[in-house]
Amino acid sequence: MDISLSSVWQDLVAFVKNPRLDPLPRHFLEQPQKIFPYLLALDFLLMIPLMGIMSVTGIEDTDHEITKLLDEPMKLAFMAVVLAPILEELFFRFPIGNWWKIPIRLWHQNEADWLIITWCKNNFKTIFWTFTIVFAAVHFSNFVATVPIYLAPILVLPQFVLGIMLGYIRVGWGTRYSMLFHAIHNGIPISLMLLGGGMAPN
Repeated sequence: MDISLSSVWQDLVAFVKNPRLDPLPRHFLEQPQKIFPYLLALDFLLMIPLMGIMSVTGIEDTDHEITKLLDEPMKLAFMAVVLAPILEELFFRFPIGNWWKIPIRLWHQNEADWLIITWCKNNFKTIFWTFTIVFAAVHFSNFVATVPIYLAPILVLPQFVLGIMLGYIRVGWGTRYSMLFHAIHNGIPISLMLLGGGMAPN
């Protein structure tokens, strides 16, 4: 079956309309190396207008906490490209997937565990959107304290969209793939920042 920017976009949109634990068509599931470039292209295409929407708030790049680390490029790169993707994916994305498929030798599930698992499966949409919204919301703390709270929904729009894409990737291929995508997503603006750009990573 055809794999293209259009087909990847259509499947992502279908997932947004109906978040589910098994979002990927089989030919997507078997070829992450072919899907990732299209997802990265979509990420790039979506972030450009979102950054434009953010600009109408009048918030300057200097109002972002990440700019304080520009004089420490190695620390900045480590935090944004290594530490943040690992910790944030473990906290915000790992819980929304099939974590109950951990080998039985590592986790001896009992009746109470299965009740929790059943609840998670039946309430996946609520769990997905809760973690996605919280992921976006916590990034408002990246802005200085003088930024008005009512601007939060606009300022964290990029993180909200990123959270959707990372959730799609996590339930499709697993947490390691969402970590990789997150690292690449952050690595691109970090590179631009260190070369004199001003986009803030997530």
